[in-house]
Amino acid sequence: MKHIEFILEKLNDLLILNEEVEKAYNKASNMVEDSYYKAFSKERSIERGEFARLLKKELQKLEGKSNNLIAIKRRGQLIRTNYKSSLKIENESGFLARIYDIELLSVRNYDEFLSQMNLPLSLCKLVLKQRDIIQTRLHAIERGEEIYAS
Repeated sequence: MKHIEFILEKLNDLLILNEEVEKAYNKASNMVEDSYYKAFSKERSIERGEFARLLKKELQKLEGKSNNLIAIKRRGQLIRTNYKSSLKIENESGFLARIYDIELLSVRNYDEFLSQMNLPLSLCKLVLKQRDIIQTRLHAIERGEEIYAS
């Protein structure tokens, strides 16, 4: 039972990360003037919203097996507060650098989650797919390629 609660905590952390990244991209799309950055931010916001929706479904499947949901939700508030400060995209001049940092943080969190033992196969496949999408974008930024269409 403790192992499932640990997986729930980590999955909840991923969910919160995606929700906060979605909000950051949404705010950026309203703030930036450059049409490329605006479109990129809107697409990423939609993508992360979909990631969050899918993770939420998986979380709900596992929640029935846990007795400690209140502690997980309290922990989520702390995690959300920590992410808010590190996910701000404040201006266009450092846009790509902030995107890179956000995507790198995401990949690290996904990798940490995937290192857990005995993950349900459907959850593992979902998280791997999402991580690979983010990782591909990260590599494109590293190579200096356009990252808009993906």
